[in-house]
Amino acid sequence: MESRKVYLMGIGGIAMANVAVLLAEAGYRVAGSDQNVYEPAASILRRAGIAVRTPYEAASVPTSSETTIIVGNALSRGHVEVEEALRRNLPLESFSGFLRRTVMRDRTRIVVAGTHGKSSTTAAIAFLLSSTGHDPSYLIGADPLDLDFGGHAAHGLPFVIEGDEYDSAFFDKRSKFLDYFPQILVLGKVEHDHLDIFPTLEEMLISYRRLVQQLPTDGTLVVAADSEHAVDLAKYAPCSVLTVGEDVGCAWQLLDGGVRAPDGAILAESSLQVFGAHNLQNLALAIAAASKVEVSTSKLFAAARGFRGIKRRMECVLDRDGLIVYDDFAHHSTAIRAAIAAVRGRHPEANIVAAFEPRSNTATRCLFQHELTDALGTADHVAIGSIHRKEKIPSEVRLDPDAMCTELKQRGVRAASVPNADLPEFIQASLVREKQNVVLFMSNGSFDGACQRFCGYYNL
Repeated sequence: MESRKVYLMGIGGIAMANVAVLLAEAGYRVAGSDQNVYEPAASILRRAGIAVRTPYEAASVPTSSETTIIVGNALSRGHVEVEEALRRNLPLESFSGFLRRTVMRDRTRIVVAGTHGKSSTTAAIAFLLSSTGHDPSYLIGADPLDLDFGGHAAHGLPFVIEGDEYDSAFFDKRSKFLDYFPQILVLGKVEHDHLDIFPTLEEMLISYRRLVQQLPTDGTLVVAADSEHAVDLAKYAPCSVLTVGEDVGCAWQLLDGGVRAPDGAILAESSLQVFGAHNLQNLALAIAAASKVEVSTSKLFAAARGFRGIKRRMECVLDRDGLIVYDDFAHHSTAIRAAIAAVRGRHPEANIVAAFEPRSNTATRCLFQHELTDALGTADHVAIGSIHRKEKIPSEVRLDPDAMCTELKQRGVRAASVPNADLPEFIQASLVREKQNVVLFMSNGSFDGACQRFCGYYNL
């Protein structure tokens, strides 16, 4: 009989924290370790009553081979707990592999993949199915606003999971999503990303092709029809394809201000709690996927009107005295452009200050520097924060914020490269007194607390 004890190394990341919650709800005895545990993972684990051992040390590793060790992909050889587990000959697994052979077995697996919007779309599907009585299990790589946790084990057949293309563990360099074998696959926009794992676009697309080819002949691929690479990948699908896009021939058509269902019903964007073209597309992809489980368009549209999204995705964290602050996860040029466009659409007369932290392995490198500059240039004022782990990136391939700011200024955009520690004061000085001001913080990490410190000026 398989052990019901698991120990998660690297439990302090948001995805691993939600895995811990999912497994605890599924009846596993869960513990884990990390060097430190920060928000939001700290609150998630505390609310779920899951014990965390900090910092990492060899003595924390369970002594019994009855406990399965799940290793986060941030850990590698040389790590004190990894080496101790190997020395003891303990069973090691990635969370994707473990989920596939345990809690995902015999379920209708709905996998959400793509470069952008995975967490939002996964959360929307989970919310739609929960709201229409289908009792889904799910795993979301973020903290949803409408669900208790981003991980949940339930009794219904649907299992909704965010399909990450990043590697699984130090001993398994395949994309996580290749463990999931979907019956329903949602493929959002696909663009070259994760340069540390996929040096070339083709190497990344190979993983996506393998994922699409996992679909059974009676499965469904839901695809973003306005993404060239996603549409090309759909050619490899051995099953039916549902298109979501602006073209009149799409099964689910994105309108200027809404979504048209195959039966002609229209969901007006004005009735939704999320905003922006990218969020409308994410929600449309979710509705299309959920329609393969819940066929009533009216029920799905009614549920969609109650969806508020997830934390740190266009999350309004301050609205006071003519100043609005949004916290967003955007770290790719496409996502940055979409986030600024969404803010511009909602606040057309405002002075928009875009604060960006180059943090991801793609954003800290110069390969897409021109695209990042173009995207940031759609704001009125730009502040580029500290490059994450700058010292580990060779200068010849490193992003050059000073050059970006020079180019932005030549286009008439006020711009500066500012250390994260100084950002709150800099942004405060950048506000225009005669206008409404909107500040958009964009980072796939903590931004060293810059957003919270800036908001602290107004929350005294």
